[in-house]
Amino acid sequence: MSLENKVQLFYTKTKNTNLALKAIPGHFVTNHSHINYYMDLTSMKTIYREAKKVADVLSQRYKNQIPVDTILCMDGTEVIGTLLAEKLADSHLARGLNAKKEVAIVTPEQHANTSQLIFRDNYKNLIKNRDCIVLMASITTGYTVHKAIETIQFYGGVPRGVSAIFSNISQQDGVKIDAIYDVGVLPEYRSYDYTNCPYCKKGVKIDALVNSMGYSTY
Repeated sequence: MSLENKVQLFYTKTKNTNLALKAIPGHFVTNHSHINYYMDLTSMKTIYREAKKVADVLSQRYKNQIPVDTILCMDGTEVIGTLLAEKLADSHLARGLNAKKEVAIVTPEQHANTSQLIFRDNYKNLIKNRDCIVLMASITTGYTVHKAIETIQFYGGVPRGVSAIFSNISQQDGVKIDAIYDVGVLPEYRSYDYTNCPYCKKGVKIDALVNSMGYSTY
């Protein structure tokens, strides 16, 4: 059976049937762990109407509670980030904390040798002394979020929050993670260190290698 035929749909507690989380059960390998569900977030990251719904939901916390100058887009979330910035800076929301702001949307570069996240000199002013949030698609171990927060701090910015479509954790480095979906909608979701994966110990074959770009089967 192909992975596409194994897709299961999950919904938020509010039963928003117009925005379903697509989860595929199996044995998957990420850069940092082994997981038993792959979250297929392709359509939410690329299709305008779905990305707009994601941005609408994520914008709720930042409208009146948290200042946002810059959105750090990870996992290919630039479309969502642009729509989120538009939502926050909407001039019609006169009472919004971020109304009429010029919110920047940036994506860090990953150094080829060290895997560190970096910004070239012409982008540094979009981070330094600015209120920044990290936008992720899916958070499993928190390793990538940690690197993003560390990068913001290194360039003199202030990490104000982390937003994601799905997250396996609720906070990282003292920063709250706001996710549309968490493990509450999928309690059987598991992440394992590669040295202690029960699937590997049982000899269960790997279904696919996965990262922020998608999955690759053998």
